[in-house]
Amino acid sequence: MMVEAQAGNSEAYHNLLSKISDILSGFLARRIYSFDDREDVLQEILIAIHRSRHTYLPTKPFHPWMYAIAKNILYKYYKKVNQQYSRFVEIEMNQLVSNKEIQPNEKEKADKILLLIQELPKKQRDIISMLKIQGLAVKEVSLKLRMSEANVRVIAHRGYQTIRIKINDEN
Repeated sequence: MMVEAQAGNSEAYHNLLSKISDILSGFLARRIYSFDDREDVLQEILIAIHRSRHTYLPTKPFHPWMYAIAKNILYKYYKKVNQQYSRFVEIEMNQLVSNKEIQPNEKEKADKILLLIQELPKKQRDIISMLKIQGLAVKEVSLKLRMSEANVRVIAHRGYQTIRIKINDEN
């Protein structure tokens, strides 16, 4: 279909985009929790494929070419999320630290929180990530993890408590 699309067949191009949208949605669903983020990344991938369609070589398989573009866009998304995560760590630090005396500089605080979050059990780490970094609602997290909303709140609260206790113990 890509060869026909490159030749100017708009119907073939429309069919191609429809087909690869379904394929890429499945690819992204296993990698991005947030529906809105997943849709945004899908659109970015489709735009990148559109802009790069002239680079596709008909003698080569289409799917590896498509996935290479998708992986590059996904990498950019992860990089952006990681930057948001770093900002989250700095913001949350002020809420988690109850001792207002001399505090380490902001970079040290962020590094400390990041290490403490990484030490949490996987379920707590995942829930805190989905709630605070990806910005999902408790209901969305509960549906994704097949848990009750109350259970999600309890696990997140325990994670926050653990971090708060460890920070206070170090001070």
